[in-house]
Amino acid sequence: MRLYVRKIEEYADADTLLLEEQRRRRLSGFRNENACLQSIAAGMLLREALSDYGYDVGEKPLELVYEENGKPSLAGETDPHFCLSHSGSLVVCAVDDVPVGVDVQVVRKISKRVANRILAPDELGKFNSFSAKNESTDRYLTVLWTEKESIAKLIGKGLSADFRNLSACDYRLYTLMHTVGSEEYVITVACSR
Repeated sequence: MRLYVRKIEEYADADTLLLEEQRRRRLSGFRNENACLQSIAAGMLLREALSDYGYDVGEKPLELVYEENGKPSLAGETDPHFCLSHSGSLVVCAVDDVPVGVDVQVVRKISKRVANRILAPDELGKFNSFSAKNESTDRYLTVLWTEKESIAKLIGKGLSADFRNLSACDYRLYTLMHTVGSEEYVITVACSR
């Protein structure tokens, strides 16, 4: 498995004509400039990662097909498998011969309301324990969020998954999961064993 991490600014001058058709259509609908730059960077990083992995991207847009929940794959190909994510000024892409999920998140304050929507009962108990002791819960929630989202992407559910019923522990038997972080970001990759 290969993980690619780039700053969105690296693709500021990208030729958007090389982006897949669906991504190009979505660009005109973005009202937020950063969201537009993230999408361009994700598309260009995908091309870079697939080329590096040995897939011939050529000088034309990639042809992608999308599953019901939005998970993309290469048209007519069974591999390589890939997954994209972006947050803040970072974009990440994971590529492998087996299904893969990846998520990156900026470490930030996550409200108690959001915590109630994404945490399983045991996770919520730990969160409340941290909160009661006035300990920072930001990093704890960000790690859980990226673990859950990378698994949801791995299994093809994406953001349609009910994160309260999705626990990283339930998937550890048949997935490899690795979380890396800095003060500012957390990245989690999950792939089938």
